[in-house]
Amino acid sequence: MSVKIDEEAQKFGQILQKYREQAKVTQLEIAEAAGLTKNYISSIERGVHKCNAATFIVYAKKCHISLDEMAGLEKLHLITELSQLLSVMDDKQQQKVADIIKIMIR
Repeated sequence: MSVKIDEEAQKFGQILQKYREQAKVTQLEIAEAAGLTKNYISSIERGVHKCNAATFIVYAKKCHISLDEMAGLEKLHLITELSQLLSVMDDKQQQKVADIIKIMIR
């Protein structure tokens, strides 16, 4: 019997696995902290099962990563912060910032 794997769940599972491995945390450590089995954690990382919020929080805590970063939202946070900073600058200051960014990305 073939198990259908959701592509988004698979991609998300790969992200969880990447952060877990970078933090040198085992699937068993995640499983014990989440009250799940190692096999279930493996199935989340393969995309067979979807990760619920409680397990996602366990991953973030065990890997010492913010929820935003683990979910790939840290860039959105940065954009929001930059927008707020730019909004209080006059046109000349905003242009200077834009010029600096253009130099940085070349």
